[in-house]
Amino acid sequence: MKKKILFIIAAIMIISTLIRTLIITYTFLNFSNTTITNEAILIKDILTEVKDKNRFLEIIRNSQHILDVKFIPEKTKTESISFKENNKAFEVKMPFNDYETLIILFNTKDYYKKLSNAIYQLIAIAVISLIVIILTVNYFLTPYLEILENVRRSTASILKGNFNDTLDTKLKGEAKDFVDSYNTFLKKLKDSFGVIEEKYTSLIEKEKSDDPLNDAKETIEQLANIFKFKRLIEDDSSCNDVFQRLIDILNGFNLKHYALIGIDNNEKKSTLIYKNGDICCNVENEFLECRAYRLRKMINSMQYPKICKLHTCDNDYICIPYSAGGNFTGILKINMTKNDEEHINKNLPYIKAYLNELSAIIEAKYTLELLHNQTIKDPLTNTYNRRYLENILPMLINNAKRRNGKIAFLMLDIDYFKKVNDTYGHKAGDTVLKTISDIIKKSIRKSDILIRYGGEEFLIILQNVNDYDDIYKVAEKIRSSVEKTNIHIDENIIHKTISIGVSIFPDNCSEGNECIKESDIALYKAKEEGRNKIIFYKSNL
Repeated sequence: MKKKILFIIAAIMIISTLIRTLIITYTFLNFSNTTITNEAILIKDILTEVKDKNRFLEIIRNSQHILDVKFIPEKTKTESISFKENNKAFEVKMPFNDYETLIILFNTKDYYKKLSNAIYQLIAIAVISLIVIILTVNYFLTPYLEILENVRRSTASILKGNFNDTLDTKLKGEAKDFVDSYNTFLKKLKDSFGVIEEKYTSLIEKEKSDDPLNDAKETIEQLANIFKFKRLIEDDSSCNDVFQRLIDILNGFNLKHYALIGIDNNEKKSTLIYKNGDICCNVENEFLECRAYRLRKMINSMQYPKICKLHTCDNDYICIPYSAGGNFTGILKINMTKNDEEHINKNLPYIKAYLNELSAIIEAKYTLELLHNQTIKDPLTNTYNRRYLENILPMLINNAKRRNGKIAFLMLDIDYFKKVNDTYGHKAGDTVLKTISDIIKKSIRKSDILIRYGGEEFLIILQNVNDYDDIYKVAEKIRSSVEKTNIHIDENIIHKTISIGVSIFPDNCSEGNECIKESDIALYKAKEEGRNKIIFYKSNL
């Protein structure tokens, strides 16, 4: 900056000197023209008055600044001045009388000498003034410019996260006050940023970057988003709602290949919650061999290549367990390509922070859902129980009434089930119940409801059915599948049959309990007629 200021001062001095030189030259030449013209007029007037013109001309020619005076026989109307003899003389031409013109040649040497002296003096004064001004400005301005340069350097250091580059000056007064104020500000900024950095790094594990201020801004924004995310999922009613919000967040990070896996630690069962792209492993079915699940800690193939034997591709990957204890463990598997490694590593601390906030909440909600399911589900067959039926039955009937829809109630009983318990024991009876409940689950839609009504009885509720043929096809599919199934009891293979009674709302009944009662009546009619049958309720049964 100092060089620029001194250069500007020098440029101003040079330009002003040139302008003054041009003005002086113009003024001097104008004055010279006027002087020469006046002298020429005086000579003309004298020549007009004297009698001996030749003698007077000789006297004039002997003058130092006049080279020649002569008459030429031509008529001139106006006076004129011009340079002659390669600018060494001024020629003044003026009319003398009606038939003669007076020409006077003035020597320009003296005029140029005076002009040169004036210009040299002006330049000398300008150079001396320039030197004096530059030295003076340099002496007095340098300390202030050093302060500005140090401020520039210090601010550059601040942008890199260095708050130790303070200022120093030998100046007194206001400059000293400014330096002290700046250093005080820098110290407060350092202390404040240190506290902020300490706080956010305790929440998000991040390496220091080359741009800590922008990094802090980005991290604080992410922390605010994470806090909002936590508040939202705390109020969500189910684990599915929470996972959907997490999926939205992960998609917001532009992850191209990842999967969310949920593992029930009690049942040792896994569920693929969401998958995007290719994850290059079968962790859903082989989660017990998953290194992240076994160790309950993140694994990163960029740190330890080929760390997990389940991964089948050559690319790098990261597996992050969350909610690692209790009833539920989740695994986030991220598959990386060379093009997105930098992007994923940059956002990995934020992703981990989201998972950390989610862990406790998803564990609590999963446990609550588990407890709720225990109250509404039969633990042996994992089907709904009669308590669930009591809660949902009025809603099903009301929905059907609003839509003018039909609901089929299928009451199902295992034929001669007591013989299984008496012959093979209750454990064998449990096997039969689980086998038949699994067959029923595979034969109905997700919107249909299977309930263990009691003992060996199951109630199937088929929603939004169209006609008797559709209902019969479902019932017959279940009946024939059970009849054909080999049930393994120790070393024995047994076969069982079922009887089914069907009641249809609103064709046969107007309320839920009435429909169940009528399906039960139809069931007993099927047993009376020899079992392994399907009977639809009629009023004459």
